[in-house]
Amino acid sequence: MPTCDKNERRAVEAAEKGLVMKRSLAILLLLIVGGMPTAASSAAIRPKQAIAQAKAEWLADIRAAAHSGDRSTRFPSPPREVLIKRIDKAAKLYGFRVVSIQMLHSLQDAPVIVISSARKQSLARSTPKIIDLFDPRHPTRTNPSSYAYEAYFLVAQTTRGVPFLATFNRWRGPHAGGGQWAESETLYPFPHG
Repeated sequence: MPTCDKNERRAVEAAEKGLVMKRSLAILLLLIVGGMPTAASSAAIRPKQAIAQAKAEWLADIRAAAHSGDRSTRFPSPPREVLIKRIDKAAKLYGFRVVSIQMLHSLQDAPVIVISSARKQSLARSTPKIIDLFDPRHPTRTNPSSYAYEAYFLVAQTTRGVPFLATFNRWRGPHAGGGQWAESETLYPFPHG
């Protein structure tokens, strides 16, 4: 049996602890994102906490995919200026204000977009169309998912800065996927179970 020094043991223990924490967070996010009413999702987790946890998990996933995922998939990754034009067009069409746009770069661009609106229901219904405007689909051989960006994170908040909806995805394997969160059942932009 191989031996390891104290530093290697600490590194292994830290990695195992991180994995347990990540799994616990993933289970909590599944409950929140899936809309399942739990004591944790309805009482203990405030909207800003739910968004922070979802974003932390999303960031970890896109970083892991950049490190060990499918590096051959290429996304168009339009530059920030194109993204801003697309978001501005969506804002005019669907009546929201852009709070911030941040472009992260794992292997390629991944926008983080925060918008605000006083019209929660209207914005929730429009969210799929808003996403289609800034992350349009165009299938190619090198981009089978057909999305413009390898990942995105979109948060909608009230005019007072309280999140009421979030949707996110990541398309670089091995664990591509996404999720959504909403403060109430009627605000989910996509069907969920």
